[in-house]
Amino acid sequence: MRRTRLWRATLALVPVLGLAAAPAIFSSKASDVWNRTWCSLFLRQDDQGREYGADSLDPLLWYQTHHLLTGESHRRALAGLDEFLRTHAEREVQDPLERAIFQHHLWAVFDWAMAGDNYPRERHELEVRLAQTIRRVALTAQQIRALPDTYSEAVAARLPLLPPDLFTAGGPWVCLSAWSDQPTAAVHFTGRSRFLVFMRLPGGRDATLAYVRELRSAHELPLTGPDGRFLNLKLAQFPAGTEVALVRQAILIDSERRLAPTSLTESVQLRVYRTITPGNTFMNFINGPSSHDQDFFEFRMSRPELFARHSGGLVAVAPRETEFATFSTHGLDDFESVHREGRGIILERCRACHVDSGIHSVQSRLQWMDASADPVGGNPVAWETQATIHKKEQQPDFANLSSLW
Repeated sequence: MRRTRLWRATLALVPVLGLAAAPAIFSSKASDVWNRTWCSLFLRQDDQGREYGADSLDPLLWYQTHHLLTGESHRRALAGLDEFLRTHAEREVQDPLERAIFQHHLWAVFDWAMAGDNYPRERHELEVRLAQTIRRVALTAQQIRALPDTYSEAVAARLPLLPPDLFTAGGPWVCLSAWSDQPTAAVHFTGRSRFLVFMRLPGGRDATLAYVRELRSAHELPLTGPDGRFLNLKLAQFPAGTEVALVRQAILIDSERRLAPTSLTESVQLRVYRTITPGNTFMNFINGPSSHDQDFFEFRMSRPELFARHSGGLVAVAPRETEFATFSTHGLDDFESVHREGRGIILERCRACHVDSGIHSVQSRLQWMDASADPVGGNPVAWETQATIHKKEQQPDFANLSSLW
């Protein structure tokens, strides 16, 4: 907890003292090259001089972002990475957990740099340095296997509302998989994390499995119209009290350039259905939150809490907590564009994609309902992990990273 208090105290100084007073994330010395390199890549500043991004789950970078590609931000990012490489700063931090988090987030910046086609020279300059830094801090396969199961740590800390039996073998929660070569939570795919979809009906595991089998025998009607896909209102609905969870866990690149799963939980999104409104609930959505069928909860990794080994690093998202969203946006940079989305309420953003009634709000059903049968003795977590890794290995961004390794 001492480290967490120190991190918060130094973060409060950032707008006043600038980069030299960067949050002491990886070292108690705010001037440490790890901290300064981190902040040169992840901190963003608004027009009021306020800093954001030090503890964001994803870097505050969008498709149309110019930050890190032009001007002082580009020079500072290159200088930080060059100093890291020149001084062999990877030797300064030996904690496998801290090295894992550092690599994982550098990887996200690398993929972002690969995603655009403007500023090709500047992007390449970043990519070369990021790839080398990612390699330098890589853990061995054995070290990765020894990383903690942070969800279990959070359960042991008895975080309110976090399901304690989510990963219990034979427990009430069922991990849903399409058993295909594509990850089931397809829209969330980055390849840097595995996304696991779980469902629990009030009747427990047997009731959940029976419901899934019923859905798979019914199939989704492949009808389209001017407003997109029609809902198959003949699908059997699950009962009120059903819960659905989406768990995001980090994937790392080991010292041999192989992708390796971890049990470092980055987020847990939980939806509880209080009631089931027949048909499409779009009118409920626009009429206001009081008419929604679902309650939304979320837990996210906080790096200072994680490094302090407190509650597995997971922290509950507050009901009115806001953020600059990077997932499912128009690609405009909120710090650069005149047409800004601004900070939105985190839990309210979930409703926009999951507004339909009951089972129709579970978007991944379009994948896992297509499975004709579960493999005998199949392990859905292992299957989803392998599907995610295999797909990432085929991506151009990973091919480029490999070539720069």
